[in-house]
Amino acid sequence: MALSESFTTKTKTYTLEKYSRAYSPKTTSGPSEWQHFTNPVLRLILDTKQSPERAESFRLRIVWTMNGRSASGVAQQDVILEDLDLLAFSSLKEDKSDSSPLKGVYRDTTFGLRYLHVADSSNSPKVYRRFQVSFTTAASALQLVEAIRDVCPCKPTESNGQERKKTVVVPLASRQVHQSAVPNAWQKTAPHPTAPVPIPVQRDPTTRTIPVPDAPAVFTSSPSPLLSSQPELPPPFSASSRGAPASSPYRPWYPAPNATQPLTSASKPLPASFPDSSPPPSSADSVMMPPPPPPPPSAETLIAALREPTGLYDLSHAALERLVGDVVREDKFVNLYVEYVGCEGVADHDPVMLFSDYPLPFADPHPAGPPC
Repeated sequence: MALSESFTTKTKTYTLEKYSRAYSPKTTSGPSEWQHFTNPVLRLILDTKQSPERAESFRLRIVWTMNGRSASGVAQQDVILEDLDLLAFSSLKEDKSDSSPLKGVYRDTTFGLRYLHVADSSNSPKVYRRFQVSFTTAASALQLVEAIRDVCPCKPTESNGQERKKTVVVPLASRQVHQSAVPNAWQKTAPHPTAPVPIPVQRDPTTRTIPVPDAPAVFTSSPSPLLSSQPELPPPFSASSRGAPASSPYRPWYPAPNATQPLTSASKPLPASFPDSSPPPSSADSVMMPPPPPPPPSAETLIAALREPTGLYDLSHAALERLVGDVVREDKFVNLYVEYVGCEGVADHDPVMLFSDYPLPFADPHPAGPPC
């Protein structure tokens, strides 16, 4: 008397966010087109049947439920979009010149499957069909991959192209102006300095002196990499003056001189301190440099406004906001900002690409209706 063989049957159901399938157009010979399904209810059902010795079947179905379920629990108007026995593909002959008859790819919440469609006639050309599904979580996609790995080879796929790093543009409002030596009156026109004062500035490996007029300096809370890699600048004024404290992390910014203009180092360093009203020191043995070249037309107006004496710190909060708004809305301000500070926008990540002719996530705003 023959003994009946015991089988173990398991059913696993996954809720899908989207299902897409590729099909070849009938009128053209171009690339495959894609059809998408998103609602109302999409499910992936995996039925496995195994004996103690081997696997008997791996049935994978994609079910589209149109009207939910009735009170008795019976599904209404279920449309079967895919119904495959994955184990049956292992019996197909695989030519060395052809790829595998069954192959899966996955990334994050997306899983794609390509399989060889078996035609009725042996003379028909081989046709590969493909579909992709989006799970609610990446863990669900990995569970499916682990469940079918023995009968379907699966491998992760990467997006085409490199993802750019996200960078954040520092708002202009976060850049602060600190007081160095500010007179008490606001003037409409910027006075032209009669005698420039050489101030040592660290640039490149060589120490050079750059003449800068006795005027307020602009400070930034995020210095450029070039300035941040240089040693701290010596304080040009005494500790009793109204400049920024020595422990301040902000550094002054000055317009860069023309690279072709020769610079001459001063034979004497700048005195440690002198009264605000005293003229710049001069002697017969000190070498004074000519003033720097005029700034470009796009920056000339803004730099002149920053150099002129102002009662900026005597203004109220509302008046200061209005003044900053006038500067920001100045013509060519954006070009000046990019020229001296630099700006890189936030880049989005590249789309996920599972198959060569269709990127994911899906972006079709018009999902297809029920198949005919």
